[in-house]
Amino acid sequence: MKHKYLIIALTFFNLAIPPVHAQKPAEAEEYMTKGEAVMLISATDFMKKKISELLSWTIGYDINKVSRVRLTPTINYVKAVPKKVPPDGRTVLEVLASVDDPGGLRNIAGVRADLSSIGKLPNTTLVDNGLFGDKKAGDGIFTLQTSVSPQVGLGPKDISIAVANKKGWLALAKTTLDIRKNPAIIEAQAARRETLVSITVKVDNPGRVEDVKSVVADLSGLGLSERTYLGNSGLAGDLSAGDDTWTLQFNLSDSVAPGEYSIPLEVINLAGGRGTGAVAVTVSK
Repeated sequence: MKHKYLIIALTFFNLAIPPVHAQKPAEAEEYMTKGEAVMLISATDFMKKKISELLSWTIGYDINKVSRVRLTPTINYVKAVPKKVPPDGRTVLEVLASVDDPGGLRNIAGVRADLSSIGKLPNTTLVDNGLFGDKKAGDGIFTLQTSVSPQVGLGPKDISIAVANKKGWLALAKTTLDIRKNPAIIEAQAARRETLVSITVKVDNPGRVEDVKSVVADLSGLGLSERTYLGNSGLAGDLSAGDDTWTLQFNLSDSVAPGEYSIPLEVINLAGGRGTGAVAVTVSK
């Protein structure tokens, strides 16, 4: 009696059926063709149910039905601190990437940054070990410290981040830096109480606040020094030390004629950048 055998090798996208022998004995076993096998499998209730789950008659093939398990790592955010950096090769730039993975942080194989846009290596490792600028080990925030090469031109530069897990899945993201050299005076105000004048200047410096070398006012029009330095120490009228606002207080001489005086201002940073501005001081009797 003849029998039919179904020999099926399943791969992810392929159905392979052994070929029929060219010559077979009189009592040789018979084989199904591929078409016969597909028809037989598709006719089962189990396969009908699976096909129905995979297909949506409104959107077509629904990939969400294939697997609800997330496989790729997640990049919550990528940021650069500071966001504006001078190309001086010395100002410390921190790149931070907050990552996660469906299998937990232990499943993260590595986090790397492409720093070629700022004149550094294209494959630099970020760490989450509490060292080399990383604040806390094992918190999922990977960090690297670097600087911008002096050969890099001014303007926006992208830094790409790649996160791989131990299963080989990859996630990508990027952040953008503004490469600038010159600081800017973004706000300047003068206030007067009787003869006491207070000038406050707000500075936007590429890099850190502590990289501002000096903020100077030219008071020669008021009969005072041509270069008078503003302070950022929290003293002499300055409200807070180490912030982005510099302050100067001085007394007007009785010999200054009434009128409105434009006081030139200048800010210089450690990268050799320079910014200028002015503030109006009104003198009345």
